[in-house]
Parts: sequence; C-alpha cells; structure tokens
Amino acid sequence: TSHVRRGLCASTVKRDYEYFDNLEIRDGVAIVKFNGPGKMNTISAGFQKDAEDILMNKVIGNPEIKAVVFMSSKSDNFIAGADIDMLKNTENKADLKDITMKAHHFFNDIKSKSKLPFVAAIDGAALGGGLEWAMYCDYRIATTSSKTVMGLPEVKLGLMPGMAGTYHLPQLVGYQTALDMILTGKNVKPAKAKKIGLVDMVVDPASLESVAIAQAKGLADGSVKPHKRKKDLQARVLEDVPFGRSFLFKKAKETVDKNSGGHYPAPYAILDVLESNYGKPKMTHLEDEASKFAKLAATPESEALIGIFHGMTAVKKHDFGKPKKPVKNIGVLGAGLMGAGIAEVSAVNGKYNVFLKDKDAAAVGRGESMITKNLQGKLKKKRMSNFDYSLATSRVMPMHDNSPAWTRHFGRADMVIEAVFEDINVKHKVLQEMEAVIPDDCIFATNTSAIPITRIAEGAKRPERVIGMHYFSPVPMMPLLEIITHDKTAPEVTAAAMEVGAKQGKTTILVKDVPGFYVNRCLGPFSVEVTAMVKEGVSLELLDKAMRDFGMPVGPITLSDEVGIDVSAKVGNFLSNADLGVRMQGGDDTLTNKMLEKGWLGRKSGKGFYMYPKNASKKDKKQLNPEMLALLKEYVPEANSKIIPAEEIQQRLMAKFINEAAFCLQDGIIRAPADGDIGAVFGIGFPPFLGGPFRMLDITGTQKMVDRMYAFRDAHGEQFEPCQLLKDYAASGKKFHN
Repeated sequence: TSHVRRGLCASTVKRDYEYFDNLEIRDGVAIVKFNGPGKMNTISAGFQKDAEDILMNKVIGNPEIKAVVFMSSKSDNFIAGADIDMLKNTENKADLKDITMKAHHFFNDIKSKSKLPFVAAIDGAALGGGLEWAMYCDYRIATTSSKTVMGLPEVKLGLMPGMAGTYHLPQLVGYQTALDMILTGKNVKPAKAKKIGLVDMVVDPASLESVAIAQAKGLADGSVKPHKRKKDLQARVLEDVPFGRSFLFKKAKETVDKNSGGHYPAPYAILDVLESNYGKPKMTHLEDEASKFAKLAATPESEALIGIFHGMTAVKKHDFGKPKKPVKNIGVLGAGLMGAGIAEVSAVNGKYNVFLKDKDAAAVGRGESMITKNLQGKLKKKRMSNFDYSLATSRVMPMHDNSPAWTRHFGRADMVIEAVFEDINVKHKVLQEMEAVIPDDCIFATNTSAIPITRIAEGAKRPERVIGMHYFSPVPMMPLLEIITHDKTAPEVTAAAMEVGAKQGKTTILVKDVPGFYVNRCLGPFSVEVTAMVKEGVSLELLDKAMRDFGMPVGPITLSDEVGIDVSAKVGNFLSNADLGVRMQGGDDTLTNKMLEKGWLGRKSGKGFYMYPKNASKKDKKQLNPEMLALLKEYVPEANSKIIPAEEIQQRLMAKFINEAAFCLQDGIIRAPADGDIGAVFGIGFPPFLGGPFRMLDITGTQKMVDRMYAFRDAHGEQFEPCQLLKDYAASGKKFHN
C-alpha cells in the first residue's frame, strides 16, 4: 500500500494525486485528506477521478484498513462545494443527472464493498457537496474553529442539493430543520450542528485528527455507535402523520411564496422533491433529486444567480498593486447613521481600530449608541459571542471636537473616512482640518453620494491621497461599496481602499469620477420616470406594487420615503444639472419640492408619500399621506387614480435604468458588465434572478429592449432614445457576457 507516515516532510514526498494528499494509514485507519490545487477544495471532474482512484484502488480490499477518516489539509475548508465551472461547462445540463447518479452509485458501491465505517472530520467550511460528502459518512466531527460552518447553499445559485442532500439532511435533523436549511441556504455553526444532530461531536481543531481516528476505530470495533435521531412528539406529528406533514409543507410553501414572490423555481423544486418522495425508497428519491437538479441548472434564473457569483469574484480583480503599508487605524468623521455604520463594519468585520469623531459628546454618543444597539441585537440572536462583542466595542474610540486627545489619535490614522454633510464647502473644511493633523501618507476617503471626487480633491494639499468610498445605507446591511478614483489618486491608495472595503465585508466596484457615480446615476433617469407617471395620474400604490412584483425589494415611492425625500431631491437636482442631458427630462418635481417645503421628508419625519405613525405595528398597512395627495391634486386633478398595466410600469422604469447602465459601460464609467450587474443587484436590489441589467439583456434579448425603447420614445419623448452601445449589440446579436 502506498502511504505516507507522519513526520515526513510533504515537500520530499511525491504526490500521487492532484486533489488529495497521499493516503496515510494509522492504527488501521485510512486517512484520506482533500488538498486540491486551489485555495478551496471543490468537487470537480478531476476531484471525482482522484477520489475513485484512491478509494477503489488503495482502500477497498486493503486488509490493513478497518475504517476511513475524510479530512482536509486546508485549515479553513473541508470541501466548499461543487466546482461551479463544472456546472457552467456542462453544455447539455441534462447530463448533470447522469453525473450525480454516478456519484451516488460510487458511494453506494464503496460502502457496500468495503463495509468500512466512514468518519468526516470537518475543520472549516463544509458547504453544498462538501456537507453532502460528510452526510454520506457514518459519523461527523466538527471543530470549534470560527471558520467551521455547514450548509447547503445551492438554492442561492438557483439550484438544489444534487448529492443526496435532500435525502440525508432530513434523516439527520428532521424535516422542519432540513426545510429551513435547504430553502434558505443558511449555514450552521458547530454548536448548533451538534444540537440539531448534524454532527456527532465538536472538538478543538488541534485534537480533530486524533479524535477522528479514535472514533473511527470505535466504530470499527463496535464500541462507538453512530448517532440515531430520536423524534420528539412535535416531529412525530409533523413527519409521521399525513395531516401534520401536509401542514408543514403548506407553511413552508407560504414562506417561499412570501420570500421569493414566485420568481425562483428552485425552492418549489426542493419542496416537491422532499414532499413527494417522503417514505419512498432512497434511490427513487435520489433519481428525482438528480432529475430536478439538472432541470434547475438549465433555467435562466440559475444562469443569472451563477453569473452574480462569478461577478463577485471578477470585480475584486484590479491592477493597482498592493497598498504600500497596511491599514490598521481608521478615523471616521461624522457619527450619524452613515458614519456609525462605517465605524461598525470597520470594527466588527475589518477588525480595525476606529476613531469615531463628531462635533460634540452628544452627537458622538448617538453614533456609539447605534453601534451598541446593532451589536446587542446580534448578541441576542446569537450571531455574535460575548467575547467578539467586547472586542468589537473596545475597538471603537469615540471622540469630539473638545476631546483633548483627538488630534493625537488621528495623528496615527492610516485612513480617514468622512461621512459629513453633503456640501462641497463642508467637505473642503473637514479635509483641510484633517490634513493639518493626519500623517502625510494617510488616505482621505470621502463618502459623498454625488459630489465629484475631483472637486473635493481640489481642496487638498495631497490630492493623490484622496479617494471616494461611497457606502449605501444602512451600511451594516447594504453589501455594495463604490470606489471612485480621480485623475491624481495614487494606485496604492486605490488598492488600499479596495482591501479595506473587502475586509469590511463589502463587495466593491471601481467607478469613474462622474456625477452620481454608477448606482445613483442609473437611479436618476429611473426616478424621473417615476415622477412622470405620478404626473400622468398613475396610482402611487400601483407603482410600488408593480416594481415589487417585478422583483425589487421595495417600490420607488417607498424607496423615496426610506432614503429621504430631501436626499432623493438633492441627488435628482444635482443629476438634472449634470451631464445626462435629455435623459433626465420628462419628469416633474413639483410635488417633491412642495413636500420639502412642508418638511415631509419620509419615514424620518413621520410622513412623506406615506404616513409613519410612531406607534404603528409592523402588521399595519401603510397609508398614503392624505395631505400629500391633496397637494398633488392641486395640479394633477386625476392624481393617484389612473390604472395602467403593471408590465408597462415595469418596462418603462427598467428601460430608463438599464439604458443608463449601458451608457455607463459605453462611457467607461464602469469597467465591465460584471461591475454593472453587481452594482445594480447589491446597490439597489435589482432582481437577482435576472442577474443584473447586462445579464438580463443577454437572457431576454438586447434587440427586444431597443425595440421597446423606440416605442416608448415615440410615445413619451427623446429621453427614451437607446444608447449607441445597446443599438450596436442589438444589431450584431452580441452578448455582454461570454
């Protein structure tokens, strides 16, 4: 038998496999270690070939081997799932059924021929096919490492588990827990995994290998018994009684309907497989799972969601090199909603030391309270440990203008992010104040939502250290960060901003320094068209409902209230006077200007387009502001009464958004279609099942969009003229994504 004894230096041993370390045998236990060429272990055709070789030729029939332990040589992942490119590169998706069934037959063959107990020793992520591999084993041990998580996230890619996940998980944890995990794609941590029966033991990472070997030997000699789930009364009612089972799946479907709006086929396929195969033979269940997995892989929704997955990797790539020195200390100016949010993600996710500064103790205290409240919420929901809570809060140092030591602290800042009032004079004032205090190599980042970075940098002594970092509100929840450079920004400054954003947990896109940058620039013409339809008398609630039905998280009227009428109006006015020309025409801002005069700013003021009473319950239906309607009817007598097809609303608004996104690509404002898709999905909640504006054009057809825009142009005006890039792609049949 070819094996490597402990203590030999790996570099001196020739590897027999690309995806596995050489087989080790210790005390009669075969130790099979995953160790693929990439950063993460993933299941690919090459991985499967190596697995078959090592198990069929080295393990089966070896009299020395009494049990098998599967583990990873990588400290942060067991197996992170299937190689997405393998799915993408399978031209005929129907072939995926045969590929998955072959894997099932392989596992069944190995287990029936060898009769050996299998132990999965999990340190790091065991996701998708990785968890399914572990569930094929007889016993599972997970480490206490913070990187150890388990889950079946396939639904997030428009897929379902394809390696017996829908069969094994309910057997281990019960149908109620399994439905929740598979339908949401959520991860579980080791302690929770032990509690629900997903793993048998939780151990310290240092003892994982020795404990796994001991348990494997115990399974072989009968002194250790695999965990067997015991159903409580509730589980027996929900699983074994037809009425209870029907109730469980009915409630699950109601949740799917509510969360997906019917736009995603995967959750419904998952429900169907689990419900229709209850009590049926294992291979019948797996045939159905494999068949539906292959069908889902061929859907445009899965193509779109996988496109987002690849896009998130693509947008991280840049050629700015590495930061000249690491960022350790971050100063945040302004402790309002944005500043407090930036401080929170910097301290919690980025593990940076944060100097949070505002004008006085009361202002910075409010910011500190916002952070504490958010983190206490995580603590209560057990999304954060007491230890991590204490660490995170200790990293945030509040200070104000009268704090005696604030200049000393900012004197050692590596980056300062300002989140002060959106006014060029205020921005210049704080920039100049900071430059007198911060080190010469400190980066000054501005969180402006529309003011060109070039204009802000004009007030700087060191303009090469100035960059735009545009966060979206609320910062702890919104994943996008736009990084905006100007002509003089040093490359290492851009590299540092990208790195900081990534550590803060943000998906970053690089954007050219133009008014509105990317996301707000696309929202400008979109918002103008909303006001045009309001002027036409279209029902405001219909506008909201139509766009929610399209797949947006909120409708445009509600969005204005949430962002703030004042903020929306300021950005809209700025873009109207910028370089978008005719594309910002056709609307009417009379109503919003009158609302500003009245102080109706949306949720934050208690009323905007809708009413926001202080003691309102979450169950209460939002009511339109009657005073706002009265104002509107003064100049639009038929206001809020016109009913037009939802499809027309959706097409008009999305035509304006997508056309502007195409202008951004045409004019080099964004680097590539992937940046445009990621920016739209993570910045405004563009429907993920459509994949973003450019993926949507690829799927639905650019020619259709151009024809539709010509029709709208003839009906409503030149603001609907499609950009040249769209016309070119329509004429050539070219796609934005290869």
